[in-house]
Amino acid sequence: MPSASVVSRWSPGTRRAIWLASAVLLVIVATAALLALPRGAGFAPILLTAAVVAALGVGMTSLWQRLSGRVALEGAIADLNDAMAEARASRVRAEAEAEQKAKLAALLDAALTNAPVGFAFFDRELRFLRVNETFASLTGVAPLDHVGQSLADLGPAVARHVEPRLREVFTTKQPIVNVEYDVETPGMGAEVRNALWSFYPIVTRAGELFGVGVAVTDVTELKELEDQLLQAQKMEAIGRLAGGVAHDFNNLLTVISSYAELIQYDPSMRNREELSEIRGATARAANLTRQLLAFSRRQAMEPRIVNPNDVVRGVEPMVSRLFDTNIQVHTSLAPETPLIRVDPGQIEQVLMNLAINAADAMPEGGRLTIETRGVSVHEAQTKGDVTLLPGRYAVIRVRDTGHGMDANTVARIFEPFFTTKEPGRGTGLGLSTVYGIVTQSNGTVRVESAPGEGSCFSVYLPAVGDDSD
Repeated sequence: MPSASVVSRWSPGTRRAIWLASAVLLVIVATAALLALPRGAGFAPILLTAAVVAALGVGMTSLWQRLSGRVALEGAIADLNDAMAEARASRVRAEAEAEQKAKLAALLDAALTNAPVGFAFFDRELRFLRVNETFASLTGVAPLDHVGQSLADLGPAVARHVEPRLREVFTTKQPIVNVEYDVETPGMGAEVRNALWSFYPIVTRAGELFGVGVAVTDVTELKELEDQLLQAQKMEAIGRLAGGVAHDFNNLLTVISSYAELIQYDPSMRNREELSEIRGATARAANLTRQLLAFSRRQAMEPRIVNPNDVVRGVEPMVSRLFDTNIQVHTSLAPETPLIRVDPGQIEQVLMNLAINAADAMPEGGRLTIETRGVSVHEAQTKGDVTLLPGRYAVIRVRDTGHGMDANTVARIFEPFFTTKEPGRGTGLGLSTVYGIVTQSNGTVRVESAPGEGSCFSVYLPAVGDDSD
């Protein structure tokens, strides 16, 4: 803007006032000149005075015209400068707004691209407008290759479930939230994943339905955690039932065993062989109740700090004597395996039960390996396991080269009385006892197995700190 002390333009009123003042000034000058003439001066001085006044008027008119033209030019220049300044300010504002919109668009694009939830957008013909990377990872097709394609082009099985929902949203303009579908994912090796699908209308500011958006959340890991939690709750319920029954049954066995002991000292007792059978059956039943109590974690334990390697060394000779020569027993004990606080007798029973189970899985012979080592489990590694907490552990692994197990068998392997052996072989309590003892020792057991590939049981037991008793 021009300075306030400089006149850049005159208004029409100002110009009229200046002209009037100039005319009055000329009249005053002419009158003064005439009054200054002496009496009887004649006509010539009057003409001379009039000429001077006229010349003065012409000079003032010329000066006024030049001054008015200069003022007008300066006003025009000032107006041009104002317009240019306003244009520059408008351009700066427009550039700032465009930059802000570009940044916001880039932010939204990055958020959509990197979102852990799959997003897809469809037009009225149910063809893809755009998908993000997460959605593309489910279909196994690059994001740009989706554009213009229909769901049926990429996956008929998915289209069968999803397209009716898309049409429903187009019709009702209402969202549909958290519909669960199990879908095969070519982008993940044809793995079947469990996902929640949500559908929502995309409406313009004018209220026109532009398309339909789809959000897909993979909840496979959550479902696995839910299944693990349900399995743990089921095992806990079975354990309580088994513990209660075993406790009451053990009381009855104590009575039977006591009377059998008393009868054997009766001189009139003749059927001592039958009495021996009763005592033997009572002992076997008592052993079963101990296993049930171990599974239900109601068995008394005497924990102390031990070295897992010492426990394995103590069990190794017994394990070797149990098996035929066609089963080779090997140990691999890591010196840095941390100490643990357990009942060593109970851990020996765990190893014996796992070894016997491995031998049963190798009727034609094979290799049994017992390993120890220390591991640090981080939070990310416990994501899929509700029974394993972050921390330092001693791991005892019992690995065999037997026939292995399928997923359904692995899911039930620790249930009491569940067995894959033929009738008359085993009680179905060996691995249940392992589960109970390890759980009571604040540990967990992981099983890896597949048909024809053997089995590996990993027992995780918490390591003791330097300040442990």
